[in-house]
Amino acid sequence: MKIDAKGHRFAAASTSLQDNTMLRGMAFGAAFAVGLTFFAGHALAQSADTQPTDAQTTQATSESVTSDTATTQQNTTDQAEKTATQSADDATAKKAVADVPTGDAKSAVVFMYHRFGEDEYPSTNITAEQFNAHIKELTNGSYTVMGISDIVAALQGGGGLPDRAIGITIDDAYRSVYELAWPVFKKNNIPFTVFVSTEQLDAGYSNYMTWDMVRDLVRGGATIGGHSANHAHLPELGLAGVKKELAHSAERFKQELGFVPDIFAYPYGEADADVVKAVKEAGYKAAFGQQSGAMSDESDFMYLPRFALNEHYGAMDRFALAANSLPLRVSDVTPSDYTLKRNPPAFGFTLKKPQRNVSCYPSDGEATMNRLGDERVEIRMDGPVSSGRWRINCTALGPKGRWQWFGMLYTVP
Repeated sequence: MKIDAKGHRFAAASTSLQDNTMLRGMAFGAAFAVGLTFFAGHALAQSADTQPTDAQTTQATSESVTSDTATTQQNTTDQAEKTATQSADDATAKKAVADVPTGDAKSAVVFMYHRFGEDEYPSTNITAEQFNAHIKELTNGSYTVMGISDIVAALQGGGGLPDRAIGITIDDAYRSVYELAWPVFKKNNIPFTVFVSTEQLDAGYSNYMTWDMVRDLVRGGATIGGHSANHAHLPELGLAGVKKELAHSAERFKQELGFVPDIFAYPYGEADADVVKAVKEAGYKAAFGQQSGAMSDESDFMYLPRFALNEHYGAMDRFALAANSLPLRVSDVTPSDYTLKRNPPAFGFTLKKPQRNVSCYPSDGEATMNRLGDERVEIRMDGPVSSGRWRINCTALGPKGRWQWFGMLYTVP
């Protein structure tokens, strides 16, 4: 099989296509691989529209006795209030657990947004019309939109999810999230997670949310996730630098919100072995990249997939195809590190269940696919791939016409 995926050109031949549905799905597979290479670059996610704006020591014995008595009474009252608050919190937590939807499914689809209605940034923006169409699809009764933490907890803990469980994530905390997206999510009772880079808020840029806005989101039930301090290219920092980024971010979250998030998203989706180790040691229970595919109970929970959305790749047919996708379950993925140590890469994986029609689409370069028996798939590039981020997506037609997806994103030095 030869694939030319430079720009928007591709051609794929694996086995004869059975129907138009398969052909359309394969085309979308290439679109996922190719299109998302144009996501936020070094400067875009950190762009700024403007510069930063904005007792006496001796008392009578009787007074001391009175003061001590009052203090004791106040402490008793405080403890009672604390106990009552804790009981209320416990009851709320138990109700929240009871309210989490369950089922027999072992996978979910997570979407990633950045901006809303900011048409001057098409590579990271979704138009208001596209967003409203997505919401209409998600609320048509076919899906169960859940909080990311609930999805992660269910899959990590061996529990089940409803079929077609969906999670919504938003990177970078742009102000349009607060002004345009949040009202729509509230109206439709849709949970969502915002991944926040703390220094972007601290700088006071007018196109980012303020800490007060983030606190409003938290009070309104939104989940906040970590996204480093400076939205840095983490693999470039070394282990000590990554730990410093994470520590500073955690300190600012604690100061501003009173807690440190336990869900993380890698800026630009970039990671390597040291970055993953540092994120895990920082206390995050799950972390997301920017590779396409459905997450499952067998996923690497420190590098979970998401389907990225922007103006060019936010059309409804693509959105619905992704929302209905299933994981392509694989093992023994090579390279195992998310930053390439050799270029051209030698990519491969083992199918956990034999699949007849598997097609793979790299975002850059010409590739040859080899099948070794029924399970092993090997992809060899004909030359080095461009530096930056290199994606490859593999698909196979699954049950009831739903596409199975497995994607990887590698940082290329």
